[in-house]
Amino acid sequence: MSDSLFAFFDIGLVFALGLGVAIWQLVVLKRGLRRDRAEATTRREESDTSG
Repeated sequence: MSDSLFAFFDIGLVFALGLGVAIWQLVVLKRGLRRDRAEATTRREESDTSG
């Protein structure tokens, strides 16, 4: 394997890892927001029916 090809794969792996982590963080963030919104809606409905 030539040096330039090895460098291309090496840099590509670093970018792929960074992109994978970024996508994973976005998924986790969206999941957390969805849970928080659902919990807030549930609390609001409970307070409306009890108050």
